[in-house]
Formats: sequence, structure tokens, C-alpha cells
Amino acid sequence: MLIDAHTHISFNPETTATVPGLLEALDRAKIDKALVFAADIFRCPTPKLLEAIKPHTNRLCAVGSLVPRHRNIENTEELAYLDAQFKAKTIYGLKIYTGYEHFYPDSEHFRRFLDLCEKYDKPAIFHSGDTFCKHQAAKLKYAHPLHIDDLATDRPNLKIVMAHLGWPWHRDAAEVLRKNPNVYTDCSGFVYGKFTPVDRIRFSKVLEEFFDIAETNDRILFGSDWPISDPANYLETLGQMLLPDLASKSSLVTQKLFGLKEYC
Repeated sequence: MLIDAHTHISFNPETTATVPGLLEALDRAKIDKALVFAADIFRCPTPKLLEAIKPHTNRLCAVGSLVPRHRNIENTEELAYLDAQFKAKTIYGLKIYTGYEHFYPDSEHFRRFLDLCEKYDKPAIFHSGDTFCKHQAAKLKYAHPLHIDDLATDRPNLKIVMAHLGWPWHRDAAEVLRKNPNVYTDCSGFVYGKFTPVDRIRFSKVLEEFFDIAETNDRILFGSDWPISDPANYLETLGQMLLPDLASKSSLVTQKLFGLKEYC
């Protein structure tokens, strides 16, 4: 089974991405399943995501999201809603958009939601590194992967995924992963669209540096970040870099990390 661990759908007019479009992209890449992240920046909150993928839960697995800005730290209504979704086994984790939302990963705004992830043994995925170029309000300091270390150290039972290899701070991200056995990463969203020959060289160098510092590739998940990047081209690029097993190997890790076998 091949799994794309990082995709989106979007109701934002600037980045429209539909469920049929995602399924078509998965078919072209011969990918069996995908994790689909709710995202306020794509105007796709958790309830809207669940409704959109409801006919396709055999292939599309929802990850809820948080939008903490200007909200009460306790946020009991959203907390109760997400607790119910975890209990009903309709979501597989929570995505937190540090950088886009101006909070560090260990912010008190996230504390009770991360408690939910621990309670249900599901991962918290943090945006890490570069931010989407069309989102001008993002602040990079909140998305630096070094901030994950505080959280991972203080909460060793919390499963954490740093998205995007933390690029361009991938060396820092690699050290955070090496140090903390509860931290994972994904290799998604390195390019907009498809890889050029220059992109492939740069991506190969990034992965080589990451592997050298992390001293493992057992906690790197394959993800494309569709619709930002093309899944089929991602897989083709990994093959050209002589890393064809990365996606298939990571799919087994993704199944275990997110508990996909429980529901699928």
C-alpha cells in the first residue's frame, strides 16, 4: 500500500483543489490512500473537510486542524468537537499551522488539543519551515523547526510530525528528529508544481544532508502537499534520485503512526 501523508483540498479561490482532482492525482501516481489536512488558509475547516471526503473514506483519511488566533485558550467548544471526532474515528490527527498562526508549537493555546492527541495516540503535525508564498501574513519565526524540540522534550509521549523537512532549516530539523524519538517529518511541498532538473539537484542535496544528521530515514514520511506539488512527479523524482523505496517504506511507518489499519 502506498500512502501520501500530506495533501489538501481547498475552497480558496486562489488555490482551488477539489476531491475529484485529488483522487485523479492519486490515480495518476498509483497511490492507494492519502491523508487530507483541514486548513483555515484553504478555507477548509475540519467539518467542511469531513463532509467533502465522506464518500471516499476508503481512500481519503481526514486530519483535523486548529485555528487558535484570537480565541480563548480553553476553547471548550472546539475541544469537545475534536474529542468527539477522535472518538468516532473520523480524524487521524491534528494539523497545526505554526507560521500561518502566530504561536510557537509549545504555546498554551495548543496544550489541551495536544492532550487529545496523546489521549487517542494520534500525531500532531506542525507546519515547519518555509510558508506558502501567497500567504503574506505568515511569520517564519514561529515555523522554525528548532521550536519543536521544546515540545518534544517536554511531551515525550506525544507523536509529532514536522512537515516539509523544516526546509530551509532542514539541518536543524534533522537534529531535532535525531534527538527526539517521538519526532517524525515528511518530505512534502518542496516545489510548486513539478520538479525541474535544478529542483532535483537541490532536493537531493537537502535529503542527503538531512539523512547525514538524522542518522536514520525510518521516520521520514512520503508526502506531496498536493495541490502545491504533483504526487506522480514526486515519486518519479525520488526514483531518479535512487530513492524509490522511500515512499513504500514510509507508507508502513505512516500506517502505524496514524493508526490507519484501525479504520481501513
